[in-house]
Amino acid sequence: MKRHLPVLALFAAASLALSACSSAGGDTDVSEATNLDAETQALVDEAKAAGTVTLYGMVEESALRQLAADFKAAYGITVEPLRLVSSDLTQRFSSEADSGSSPADLIMLTDSPFYDEALEKEWLLPFSEAEIPGSLIEEFPAELYTHDGNTPIISMVPTEMAYNTDLVASAPTSWEEYAKPEHKGKIQIAEVDSSPANIAFWSLMRSEYGDGFLEDIAANTPVLSGGAVPGTQAVAAGESAIAHPGVLAVVKSLQGSGAPVEISSPSPTTGPEVGLGLVNNSPNPAGAKLLAAFLMSKDGNQRFNEVVSQISPYDSEGMAGFTRVRDIEMSDAAELKTLLGMN
Repeated sequence: MKRHLPVLALFAAASLALSACSSAGGDTDVSEATNLDAETQALVDEAKAAGTVTLYGMVEESALRQLAADFKAAYGITVEPLRLVSSDLTQRFSSEADSGSSPADLIMLTDSPFYDEALEKEWLLPFSEAEIPGSLIEEFPAELYTHDGNTPIISMVPTEMAYNTDLVASAPTSWEEYAKPEHKGKIQIAEVDSSPANIAFWSLMRSEYGDGFLEDIAANTPVLSGGAVPGTQAVAAGESAIAHPGVLAVVKSLQGSGAPVEISSPSPTTGPEVGLGLVNNSPNPAGAKLLAAFLMSKDGNQRFNEVVSQISPYDSEGMAGFTRVRDIEMSDAAELKTLLGMN
């Protein structure tokens, strides 16, 4: 019998700071959208007349800026992004929506039961009722509409491994790296039950490699990192050789300071999924639909996921190595902790 957990927290991002982004910035090679059908042109005209599109998003700030630049190049419409981590985005938007007004037009949020609540309270407009021109989203995979077909999943966030390039000879190609005897005492691991995503990952590892694999990791006496961010930092400092999970944003930042740290992406893997929500009665509903369609289109989606280093639904190879949480037979967290020597 399968036990399922909702995909909740995205791994803690870098500093977890809130930051409002300026509107479009940065270079783009996206071309202006031309030869639009009448329905799409009407949506573009309506969006332009309404002004800017306000996007609340939980991906890194630079990616939101790039998205804003790409969208403006395509449609001539300015996007004002606000970057918040998922928990803060949920709290802020809920407070605004509950008061009857939010400046947001579109939200980009880690998939969770929040979408069910927001749809039930009519804070969000179901995508099944959005009437987005079919020509814009006809290629989007039907199986990636969740919450009764009302929330499209535009990105998969794979669990990754951070490693110290001075201590690990070559990029790990398998999760079995965690069980190699030479890494004894040199592995950083976040608490198994610190997030549903971690439970899902270790359940997948148990299914893929068996209990013995987890017991071999326990024999390597992993260090409990206190979280993904400090674990990644410890690896960068040379205190450990590898860490689970790795945090891409932290790795990039530390690389900028010259730290010998890198990210590896073995498969199979799993992780959070990123969904979109159209805000009901927003200031620019046409702009929200157009921006959502841009993110759901093959070209726009692949470009966005390339920028954030995540998996696009249109990436057949990446999707083949990613196991969605709903397809994982979940293990009891206490059992996983025992196998990994954490109890």
